[in-house]
Amino acid sequence: MKIEWIEDFLELIDAGTFSLAAERRHVTQPAFSRRIRQLEEWLDADLIDRQSPRLALTPHAREYEPLLRDWLARLYALRSRIRAEALHGRRAVLTTQHTLTVSYLPRLLRYFRQYAPEARLQVRSSNRDDCIDDFQHGQADLMVCSELEGAPLLTDRSDIERLELGQEQLIPVTAAQDGKPLHLPRAGVTLPLIGYDSDSFLGSALASPFMFDLQRHYDIELVCETAFTIGIKELALSGLGVGWLPHGLIEEELESGKLLSLLDWIGGPMLVVAGYRHASQDIGAADRLWSLMLDFPPTL
Repeated sequence: MKIEWIEDFLELIDAGTFSLAAERRHVTQPAFSRRIRQLEEWLDADLIDRQSPRLALTPHAREYEPLLRDWLARLYALRSRIRAEALHGRRAVLTTQHTLTVSYLPRLLRYFRQYAPEARLQVRSSNRDDCIDDFQHGQADLMVCSELEGAPLLTDRSDIERLELGQEQLIPVTAAQDGKPLHLPRAGVTLPLIGYDSDSFLGSALASPFMFDLQRHYDIELVCETAFTIGIKELALSGLGVGWLPHGLIEEELESGKLLSLLDWIGGPMLVVAGYRHASQDIGAADRLWSLMLDFPPTL
């Protein structure tokens, strides 16, 4: 089987006719038709309904077209990665959770680019649990993630190094109305909350004592529950309710007065942002970036 046969087949679907597809592939129409036939013979299945007056795919072809496109895209991506690594060396893979991707990570990347522009880096943004799993199983060389103060991760792994990058407050915020908080915890008034999924990291961080104390002293209503901090930020700005957000994600909104802090009323946990690396690995780019993290990384 030749890759060009898959390319031909997908081009035929996009072009809509054999003649136009052959022209785009820079071959004669008979040669192009032979290559489609060769693909069908290799698959031992018809792809084209030749009883139809117009180009029509068989049910098998329609079902597997998306998979063929995905397979081809993955193959091209793998080829590009192999070529790049052969020419420039392996990229270091840094995994981090979605929240830090839009808050702290941009500053860290600018710092890396300034002092180690030659260090090749690939960033993977995932849910926190997926980041930890990928890192533990060697799918990432570096990890930057949030922790609860006093509860560092992976303390049982002697082959993993940890570096505390700083602390960050999780702040309860509300939209402003005439310069004052739109929502405030008050007796006899229902307080709308934009909460995190209970099984998420931030949901568990807020469960006790913060959510417990709120439920004990005030009438609250959960108007939204999600694991996405960006969504909570936008919903808080819209005035839907009160939500807890990392300070680094809402600095501009707090300074401009679009969001107001309720930290003095209902509090919020302190988070630690930490970096991790596999001490036993010998990857030049990862070692260079880790050394920068040990030096003077940007503050949170």
